[in-house]
Amino acid sequence: MDKTYKAIQYKVTTHHDAVVDKEEPWNNSPAYDTFEMRYCIVSTDTGEVLDDAQGYGYKTAQKAYAAFAYKNRDKNKDKEHLAKKRHIEQWMKKNKPFVKLMDSYAFEIAKGTMAPNDKFDAKFVRNLLREESLEPDFTAGELLKVWRGR
Repeated sequence: MDKTYKAIQYKVTTHHDAVVDKEEPWNNSPAYDTFEMRYCIVSTDTGEVLDDAQGYGYKTAQKAYAAFAYKNRDKNKDKEHLAKKRHIEQWMKKNKPFVKLMDSYAFEIAKGTMAPNDKFDAKFVRNLLREESLEPDFTAGELLKVWRGR
């Protein structure tokens, strides 16, 4: 999607009524207004409001851009990521001994019983896969991400 939109700042005014307490007049407060700056996403071509958080607006321009991008993302990529995750989870079920080995190494590294500069990262998992002579059709980083999220 071409970027044909921008975040526009606008002012929101909230009116607060006066508080009149006849029994405790020292607690009275006059009516007042508060102002707050908000952002909405507007089309640069037509000037139409594309996203304004259901009328509330966004507190920052960055949040407005992030929300609009999320709402208009490509849903097919989500399906691809989910299918890839399921494929890796099935591989993990088939290779339970390797997953248990990953668990034990991660525990030992976290405990500090291995070398002090050892890290349980994608490089470590890649070497572990090589040692166990496993060649999955996904990267060690993807495996590590799914393994951490289970």
